Amino acid sequence: MDRIIFFGYEIFSSFVPFLFVFMILKNIQKRKGISFSVYHFFMVLVFSIYIIGVYHFTGAGTIYDGLMYKLELRQGQINFIPFSQDIDIVAYLLNILLFIPLGVLTPLIWEKMNNLANVIGIGFLFTIVIEISQLLNNRRTDIDDVILNVLGSVIGFALFKVWDRITKSKFQVDSSNVLELPICIIVVLVGRFFLYNEMGLAKILYGF
Repeated sequence: MDRIIFFGYEIFSSFVPFLFVFMILKNIQKRKGISFSVYHFFMVLVFSIYIIGVYHFTGAGTIYDGLMYKLELRQGQINFIPFSQDIDIVAYLLNILLFIPLGVLTPLIWEKMNNLANVIGIGFLFTIVIEISQLLNNRRTDIDDVILNVLGSVIGFALFKVWDRITKSKFQVDSSNVLELPICIIVVLVGRFFLYNEMGLAKILYGF
């Protein structure tokens, strides 16, 4: 039961701020005469849930983590030399798999992202955001994660191109407003950063 409470709190902290900002954006677009379909709305929500999942599994840091660990960097916490540490095949595969949906969803939802260079760029920048945030909770920041995550994005994009050719772009979302993409990534992170206090909830539940 406690795990459900923690996970629900984590989702709430990230999703509600995103939904609030997204609805404001859509209201502005509506006033400008820009329409969007229910399918568009649904797919952006799917993308936001995916982003929340990535932050969860990668352990993106929060302001409360920073206050607890006081931004004290350990020796060897940051590694800039590719594949210089012990090779963990399972961890490497998970890093790749975690970013495959990014390579599929971004060009599917936003037409301007239907380009390998753009997908590589968003995969790289998204990973950098995660790696920097992990410094707040004393996790290790590794160049290997950046390389593997970008590789996962590229694989996802290749799968998207195959799927798009088979379906003849039947499932392409009718959206050219690529501004939604960074808004989703940033707002979800900001919501988590300021609202998700895992240790605070633990103190309330367990009384320590």
